[in-house]
Amino acid sequence: MKFGKTFESHLTVEWREQYMRYGVRREFPPSRSAHSVPALPKDLKHMIKRALEDAPSALLVGDYALQSYFRAFEERFLMECQLELTRVDNFFLEKLMEAKRKHGHLKLQLMAFTRAPGYTASEVSMASQQLGSNRSQGSRLQVRDLTAPKKVMTHGQLSTAYCEFYLSLVLIQNYQTLNETGFRKICKKYDKNLRSTVAGRWFAENVANAVFTDGRYLQRMIREVEDLFTTHLTRGNRQMAMAKLRVPPLGKPSSPAMVFQSGFALGMLLMLFLGTAISCMLCVFGKCPLDSLPPFDKATFMSLYRGPFTWVIFNLYMAANVAGWQRAGVNHILIFDIDPRDHLQPARFLEIACIFGILWTLSMLGFLHHGVMHLSDPFIFPLVLILILAGLLLMPLPILNLKARWWTIKLLGRVVTAPLHYVGFADFWMGDQLNSLVNCLVDHYLMVRFYLVYWLYRERCLSCFQLDVMVPIVRCLPAWFRFAQCLRRFRDSGSKSMIYLFNAGKYSMSFLVVLFDTLRQRSEGQHDSALGNPYTWLFVGSYMLATTYGCLWDVLQDFGLFRIMDGPRIFLREQLVYPQAFYYFVIVENFCLRWLWALEFAILYNNLIAPYNVRTITSIAEITRRFIWNYVRLENEHLYNCGRFRATRDIHLAQLNPRQERMLESMMDESDGVSNRRKPEARVHLSKEYF
Repeated sequence: MKFGKTFESHLTVEWREQYMRYGVRREFPPSRSAHSVPALPKDLKHMIKRALEDAPSALLVGDYALQSYFRAFEERFLMECQLELTRVDNFFLEKLMEAKRKHGHLKLQLMAFTRAPGYTASEVSMASQQLGSNRSQGSRLQVRDLTAPKKVMTHGQLSTAYCEFYLSLVLIQNYQTLNETGFRKICKKYDKNLRSTVAGRWFAENVANAVFTDGRYLQRMIREVEDLFTTHLTRGNRQMAMAKLRVPPLGKPSSPAMVFQSGFALGMLLMLFLGTAISCMLCVFGKCPLDSLPPFDKATFMSLYRGPFTWVIFNLYMAANVAGWQRAGVNHILIFDIDPRDHLQPARFLEIACIFGILWTLSMLGFLHHGVMHLSDPFIFPLVLILILAGLLLMPLPILNLKARWWTIKLLGRVVTAPLHYVGFADFWMGDQLNSLVNCLVDHYLMVRFYLVYWLYRERCLSCFQLDVMVPIVRCLPAWFRFAQCLRRFRDSGSKSMIYLFNAGKYSMSFLVVLFDTLRQRSEGQHDSALGNPYTWLFVGSYMLATTYGCLWDVLQDFGLFRIMDGPRIFLREQLVYPQAFYYFVIVENFCLRWLWALEFAILYNNLIAPYNVRTITSIAEITRRFIWNYVRLENEHLYNCGRFRATRDIHLAQLNPRQERMLESMMDESDGVSNRRKPEARVHLSKEYF
């Protein structure tokens, strides 16, 4: 692999703009000046290539003109290299000082946790000792007036903080080695193509003695973190400590075994789905050769299997989302606050989705052909399917990606209890997914009610899919979760960020839509036609307002589009991760699928398609819209992280008391004991595995 591709694949995406411009293509806004100098190439590699292509021919000009051209290019090239070196040095120093302060803070918290001598005494405890003999004179009140001791971090909090801090140190080290190797490679390329030694001398005089190429202090900090973590948090077990601290290799592909398993599961799903589709068609047209089905209507059959089928499609879409984010360089692991040591590969997501799909097809085949298995009650198969899927999610055994399942359960719990705690991006995201799965949630509620009624009153099982008072409540629950999340974020912002109230207003419109739709359905027999019902017009009007609100919020806030109103990127924004045409497709697709309810209303009003078929189509269309929405929404959040140079999860540290603050300042003022000047052979190069 050429170094340019290695450089691009191994860099930290959130710091992309701070790396040297070896071969990374970065887009800049075009110059508007008519007399401006032609723009320089976007990176140093193409700068050398352009200089060689534009060089005058030796047959047309003299040696003096040719030498003048290359001397001018040499001066410009070295000036660009010096600018890149200064930028890399400054960013490295900034991150190193930030890491140094975090390291000192964590070390003080760790020493306080282990009750090391000299690290736990606060001003309050010292004052208490001095005033212990005067308690009868009110000294206790005087102690309370002093600064109170701060909360000590727990073992789990310290372990998580140190793991994330260790990852940040590894990223800084990777930034260091990639940039140093990039400067060395570009200087060699310059000397080779222009038959010169100037770039090599510039590298030896400038880069070899630069601040960012001296990795001794960073390496010492990494070793100290490893030793502290081993000694105090894993009881001296270094193997366990390194297993928790070590970060997976950058760009690690899925293992061949994982790819084979997901491919095998996908093949099984396709074959079983084809067989299920053929069986359904034969039974629907009355040509089922195996047995006669019990008396039930199609709506019951669709309602029993539509909910699980929606989950299957949703999981397949999630596998495609993860693969797309990974391919485009969108760091979804950071956005969702997932530990990079435990995240799932796209192949694993696909395997899980295919397993759900296989269970769904087997259940449906069992329902259609239950007579072959000598079973008189086919309705046992949908119940077994739901119980198996719930068991796979809730099973506490360390199999089938326990950490991922536990993360999902905790996230769902945080969504349900949104007003009681701080709300993060993952909570927002999961709430939005639930809003697109409203019909799926209703189907599962109706299924639970069906089996409760079925086991108690078998003769009434065909009418238990009618809507009741709980259906509107279930339809409002996802919107309520997001509404409560927005109010909590508004409260946490100090009531200053009005954008959260506007977002809450968007979800409050769903309450009106559900209210008027419920009143419309309950008063259908009281009017000559649906259009004569006043609740119909209230429903249509509220739905139009909610849809318009949602469309504008999607493109302006969630996607961050319509920032540019002229030029080649009209209606888009400055930074784009996906191809430009994709964003125009998303705008049109999101608008059309948002307004699909109007087509559904017209179809049902004219009785063109059965209601259960229309609901199935709209359910799949909505999760398809959310599937495409996920791409652009996470890209927008990723660009926000890039703007903040946030490459690791935030470390929440306990506040230090005044004594610890003074100790931290003393640690920051201490000399590193490492000189910026060192011998060239002491440089740390990238290992051969990078090439």
